[in-house]
Amino acid sequence: MKVRFSTSDPPEVIDPHVADLAACLARSKKTVVITGAGISCNSGIPDFRSSDGLYNLVKEKHPNVVLKGMELFDAMLFKDEQQTRCFYTFMAELKTLIGQAQPTATHNFINAMKDKGQLLRCYTQNIDCLEAESLDQHLVQLHGSMDKVHCTLCSASYDFSAVYQDQFRLGEPPLCPKCETNENERQRLGKRSLAMGTLRPAVVLYNEEHPNGDTIGLAQATDIKKRPDCLIVMGTSLKILALKKFIKQMAKAVHANHPRTGRVIFINKTKPTKEWDAVFDYEVMGDADTWVTLTEEKWLDTKALAAAKVRLRETIKRQEEEEEDKENMMDTTTKRRRKRAVNDTTAMKATTTTPRTSLSSSSSKTTITIKKSAITKSSSASAAIKKQPLMETNLDGWIGRTRKRGKTA
Repeated sequence: MKVRFSTSDPPEVIDPHVADLAACLARSKKTVVITGAGISCNSGIPDFRSSDGLYNLVKEKHPNVVLKGMELFDAMLFKDEQQTRCFYTFMAELKTLIGQAQPTATHNFINAMKDKGQLLRCYTQNIDCLEAESLDQHLVQLHGSMDKVHCTLCSASYDFSAVYQDQFRLGEPPLCPKCETNENERQRLGKRSLAMGTLRPAVVLYNEEHPNGDTIGLAQATDIKKRPDCLIVMGTSLKILALKKFIKQMAKAVHANHPRTGRVIFINKTKPTKEWDAVFDYEVMGDADTWVTLTEEKWLDTKALAAAKVRLRETIKRQEEEEEDKENMMDTTTKRRRKRAVNDTTAMKATTTTPRTSLSSSSSKTTITIKKSAITKSSSASAAIKKQPLMETNLDGWIGRTRKRGKTA
């Protein structure tokens, strides 16, 4: 049964739900977390699609550039020089915001799950690297990160330094040091010049393949096989098709491997569309940090947590009883169908099976009255004929025997 509530609802309304969620998380051993830009808003980094998000910030910074917010993160922008300059300027401003940001309560919550051994993996859409410092190998960055830059030609990677940031702020991408060194060596040897690459932030844009796509796909398949018992989706508007597919696959694995205790939880300021009705067990409308605070308070409330655990056990027991009743009903129905099928078969055999008699026996003669159709004007008459054996499944054999006896007669 789906549960939906808002963190702004009265305490008497949301307390039981928050406690139930806290109890589920307390007993979880393999939790997968998927995060979006919404969990970093309280750190000073705006999200993308809200009224004060990054997309609208771009419009304010560059009013003369006809560029929608989403287009700023599309690889097609590199075909236009002015849009490219806008992209590099914006990346420099975003890097400044990231440098000033601090991990939020939600980041600390995910890190605490890792320390307790409950976190199987954290998949993040964020490029701010706020999770990277503490989660290490438990983290998969789906859209790259802002702590590195790489060459557009040779793929050489470097730290996103302040020097590179200043050049990006001017709208000019720095030259790749590796390509520049190779070019200087060619000039020294008197060889012709080749194209040199430029540096860009190591983020993955729309219409662009992820350089680590195979590794990420392997991690996803591995995590699904590890039978996760809980999935938490936080701070994302669920717009990316690839991510939507992965969330549905992971949720299916949670419900299939733990049909009674597995939980799929969604926390965001805006509610999901109807396509997610059969995916999420809990939909928490509100700020992720607020939900984290409420959950941690319930963990300290031993009385409320104990009551939630009792409710959870009762729910599991009720589900088991319902499933048992359903199985018993199915078994009873199956038995009735089998019994009916046996009775029908027996009755059919009794109807079609008769004792076979010899044509030469005088006692086998009987009289059959055949009524002719009313259409014919001949009078009805009866004729005594010899009783023929009933038709068996071997039609050819039956016809053959009759013809042979006819010739003998």
